[in-house]
Amino acid sequence: MSLDLLAKQQPSVVNALYKYKHEVFKDGALSLREKEIVAVALSALLKCDQCLEVHAKDAMKAGATKEELREALTVAMYLAGPSAMIWSPIVDKVMKGELEG
Repeated sequence: MSLDLLAKQQPSVVNALYKYKHEVFKDGALSLREKEIVAVALSALLKCDQCLEVHAKDAMKAGATKEELREALTVAMYLAGPSAMIWSPIVDKVMKGELEG
């Protein structure tokens, strides 16, 4: 089920999800930039193209550099093996700096 369809069928669920996301991604012990970098690495491990693109863009909007994203992705690759890196063309866009915030 897509998020769009869920939003149409059960908007209260999607609203709760977005409320939770906004709470989680507030500056705290980790800054928004740091949390988005973590989310980039986790998105690669979870093999979620859409998540990876959203969080890479959000990380750059929050001030993350291509080098920081590259290192986060290499940590993900170390933990999951090369399959965490090579499966997604979005990783290539991050590495080339083609995703803009």
